[in-house]
Amino acid sequence: MSPEPSHLPRREVTGAWFLLLGYATLLTGMVWDGQWHGDVGPDNFWTAPHLLLYAGTGVIGLTCLIVVLLSTWGRGPATGTPSVTVFRTFRAPWPFLVGGLGASGNLLYAGSDLWWHEVYGFDIAAGPTPSHFGLGLSIQVEIFAMIMAFAVLRRTRSERWGLALAVGLATLGSTSAFGMVSELVFEWLPGIAPRVLGLGAAAALILSLVVGLARSWHWPAATGLTFVLVQGGLSLFAPAATRWYAEAIGQPMRDYAANLPQALIGFPATYPLVALLAGAMTAWAVRRGVHPGRIAVAAGALAGVNTALFYGGIGIMEMNLPVTLLAATALGTVMGSLGWQCAVLLRRFGERAASVPQVVTA
Repeated sequence: MSPEPSHLPRREVTGAWFLLLGYATLLTGMVWDGQWHGDVGPDNFWTAPHLLLYAGTGVIGLTCLIVVLLSTWGRGPATGTPSVTVFRTFRAPWPFLVGGLGASGNLLYAGSDLWWHEVYGFDIAAGPTPSHFGLGLSIQVEIFAMIMAFAVLRRTRSERWGLALAVGLATLGSTSAFGMVSELVFEWLPGIAPRVLGLGAAAALILSLVVGLARSWHWPAATGLTFVLVQGGLSLFAPAATRWYAEAIGQPMRDYAANLPQALIGFPATYPLVALLAGAMTAWAVRRGVHPGRIAVAAGALAGVNTALFYGGIGIMEMNLPVTLLAATALGTVMGSLGWQCAVLLRRFGERAASVPQVVTA
């Protein structure tokens, strides 16, 4: 039996799906851009991958703006989602306020990216430049908004599948921000690959968040399935689109271009196995009466172990595997605990949406 529908106006339900559409578009452009940098190279602000990325951001920004305006002046039921009043006028449900801020930051840093390319040239690496760092953090904010919007829903099977798909997209999309932050924070640690820690932290946070939100074995397993679909689809699309676009604008492929899908190594392809195992652990905890918070922490540790073993196995990053494994497990445990706390907060969002609307004035 599906739970009774919560007190949530249609504009927020439709808005959540448009956030998903916008972020799927953004992620496709981002993965394509990474493939382009590796296989072709010459770059400027107006390439097709960049335009696709910013089109996705535009969808997110417009969606958030429309939902906020309808929540402020539109007719129909008031929202039950916790909201904030901005400039004493605009009533903004939290997921769409966060999404609007992320989209605004993304477009702002897009301008700085244009300036960076004009000053430093068209053939730069897609590394942690100031503009790329700002873009990565803004994209992460948009990811949080998408997950928040679906965490408030979870009323029907289709909406729970929407949450699973949002998590599948977020898992791949978090590589940018978490990877760059880890390279800045953990670069000084001897024998450890900083990016492994960043990707392990992203996997731990998202997997433990799903365990905490769903508290059943079905949906961690479902997020593993959606991850396979997202990673597989992008792995087929990005190399083919790169070859087609290079031919269309007369750019040669790099001599050393392997023409292999970078999406397969941008995040551990073994992550779905960890998601299935987390689902099995959750089912065991429900039968035995074990507090699900412990399972969320264990799932976070497991995600860290998986990330270290995956990259240690394929050998594309220099690392001392035992030391990196230990560090990734410890960080995964911490992020698992953080993911559980975030899930508790987001579940309260859903509970409030099912009751009397609450508005916070700021």
